[in-house]
Amino acid sequence: MAAVGEIHHVALSVRDLEKSIVFYRDGLGLRKTLDMPVGNPTTWKTLRLPEGTTGRSVFLQGPTRVGQIELIQWNLPVPADSGPKRPGNPGICSLSFGVAHAEIQEVYDRLIGMGVECYTEPTTNILTNYGPVTLFFAVDPDGNDVEVIALPTYEEVKAFRAETMGSTPPE
Repeated sequence: MAAVGEIHHVALSVRDLEKSIVFYRDGLGLRKTLDMPVGNPTTWKTLRLPEGTTGRSVFLQGPTRVGQIELIQWNLPVPADSGPKRPGNPGICSLSFGVAHAEIQEVYDRLIGMGVECYTEPTTNILTNYGPVTLFFAVDPDGNDVEVIALPTYEEVKAFRAETMGSTPPE
């Protein structure tokens, strides 16, 4: 069966592109890879936008090309009741970014220093059949929940499962 690959990018419509760039670039440490105007007849048709809609799009990514984030500020009015999804509402309720265990505190401290709302300090949680993860949630300029998470290595997951379940993860 034909299958798609990894997520190429996630697009977020934002109210203030510059504030969002600062959060994702300076706060999370992503690098800006593309900055372009958007809006033409093909865009209007493929995204079901009103004719004449324009905007600006900025792509940011981590150390690989997998899992980019696209921030778009459109010239459309933003409804007053527009807000991010929350857990329990169908749709994307958070974005998750991996970070090394040794760097999670530094990322947290940098975001706090920028005045970003974070729910908790980095906290370790034991996930059933997986092992310990350390994470915290921050809120981006549009109110989206952003998880920063340090995951165990494959070897650590394998050891955790062997210790707790007598099994190992699939290759």
